[in-house]
Amino acid sequence: MAYFDPRMVISPKTSIEEGSVNVVHDRGEWRGGDGWSGWSVAELTWEGEPAVGIRWNVGENSVGNPQSRGVPTWFISPSAIAHLVLNQAQTRKAD
Repeated sequence: MAYFDPRMVISPKTSIEEGSVNVVHDRGEWRGGDGWSGWSVAELTWEGEPAVGIRWNVGENSVGNPQSRGVPTWFISPSAIAHLVLNQAQTRKAD
């Protein structure tokens, strides 16, 4: 597997509301020294609350980061900066 589609990152299932993952930015697979490739941001419902998740889409037989026991997960942004992360992800869509 060279790239794990962030729309399919739905774990842990006890924390992410089914059908709530809305990927707002996907830079695809990480491409080595290019620091702008390979990351995604999503709006989702985490434990009943709106949240913003971030992850690296690492390639080369990896599910990316973060992960738990080989299952891809999201890093949930602290609520104090979630709006900044979301804004930057939406701004970067044009890149």
